[in-house]
Amino acid sequence: MSEASEANQRQQIVDARLRALGGCPNARKAIDLLADQDSFTEYGLLAGHTTAVDDDGPSDALVGGVCDINGHPTVIAAHDRSVENATHSDRNMRKLAKLITIAVTNRWPLVLFIEGDGSRASDPRPVPPIVNYTRARWDVLEGLTEMSGWAPTVAVAVGPTNDSHAAMTFLCDLVIAAPDAEFGSMVNSDETFSSANAAARGDIDVLVKGIEEAVSATQQFLHYWHDDISDFASSDSASSIAQIVPDNRRRAYDMRKVIAAFADKDSVLEVGSAWGESLVTAFARLEGRSVGIFANQPLSPRAGAIDSAAADKASRFVEWCDAYALPLISFVDNPGYMVGPEAEREGIARHHARPLSAIHHRTVPLYTVQLRKAYGLGPFAMSGFGASRNMPELRVAWPTVESGGMSLEGAAYLVKRKEIRGAADPVTARTIRDQYAEEMRDVASGVRAGRTFSFDDVILPEETRPLIASMLRRSQRILPPVKVHHIDTR
Repeated sequence: MSEASEANQRQQIVDARLRALGGCPNARKAIDLLADQDSFTEYGLLAGHTTAVDDDGPSDALVGGVCDINGHPTVIAAHDRSVENATHSDRNMRKLAKLITIAVTNRWPLVLFIEGDGSRASDPRPVPPIVNYTRARWDVLEGLTEMSGWAPTVAVAVGPTNDSHAAMTFLCDLVIAAPDAEFGSMVNSDETFSSANAAARGDIDVLVKGIEEAVSATQQFLHYWHDDISDFASSDSASSIAQIVPDNRRRAYDMRKVIAAFADKDSVLEVGSAWGESLVTAFARLEGRSVGIFANQPLSPRAGAIDSAAADKASRFVEWCDAYALPLISFVDNPGYMVGPEAEREGIARHHARPLSAIHHRTVPLYTVQLRKAYGLGPFAMSGFGASRNMPELRVAWPTVESGGMSLEGAAYLVKRKEIRGAADPVTARTIRDQYAEEMRDVASGVRAGRTFSFDDVILPEETRPLIASMLRRSQRILPPVKVHHIDTR
């Protein structure tokens, strides 16, 4: 090749790279916001949607590569509708499949900014009787499945997300969605679901207002993967944790306030807040250690009772933390499982067993704190079976606890049935019920429970944080060299 030809070819490459770098502006902006400055190494920059020198489809609608996030290596990719409507092609799927292979090989987290309408209609298909889609598509989907339980995966849905784009989204551990995100199974389908509707069904873990908030949530989530925080402080509300639970046992309170007071300052990331509202699930830190917290929510419409959605939510969260070796902490204030015709229609008979199984099969420590009530089988969904081989490493209670096979009011209707039925009016009936419940509350008190070794200890609320922190200091987070199990895909 002559020197002139070589110079011309080099110039063509430079020109092509400059055109590509100017393309996919939204995708590149998202990556720039998330990645550490000047840390992004792009793969397939010149891989356009054609092989023409002057190709006008930079990066073939998928910008991807390796970067650092908060100083840690991460694989990242972003779709963009400015090229071919962000559709999937054989070329950009081969690029993404390679990036996922890099993530699997190195056990690096993976972040995907996703929007698009599935496979590209104009992309050549293999001739029959071979499958209708190119192999690269399946390599991507199987790669995401392989990542599950091995290293964290995050999908950030930034716009309409359909077909294979939706499949990729819901194969990831954490799904973050912006307001413009919509979800459908087919490009030609008239039925799509907004991000708010998807969150209410449990499809979305975190709803955000825009790309900047999505980036912040992603960075926070990935930080739990790395146990290297030495700069921490207790919450501003830590000293007032004892005032959160009301003296009146019938008054509700917000369990989120307990979690915020217990955890390190500004360290809590709640997931799934719009779904299974009777249960709160959150990642957090305690004296710098990454932990997973699941807790009953007395302020919810079902007062913290475990319904089918809450059972599924608890089970998946326990699996999630167990797969990534994060210690678990549960806060219990639970009136039991939901019962009745509606609960049966929702499938409680089948779903109720899921958290019981997940807790039994966990391999990480579980520390349980009972704040107030615990009735029926519900508490075992929050702490496991007290006599099993895999009981909680520590099970403590606050002085405000009460436990039993059913609520104290429910027991009153059984024991005082004749008196209640024979009452002159509803007010007198409630008085008989409430008087019995108060008498039995003393029988079921925390001190009496401690005397029977129902708990390892009965502690003051302000002792909770230092006690569990001391237990964490005695344990070490060790990621198993092989995958323990995958994480349920919702």
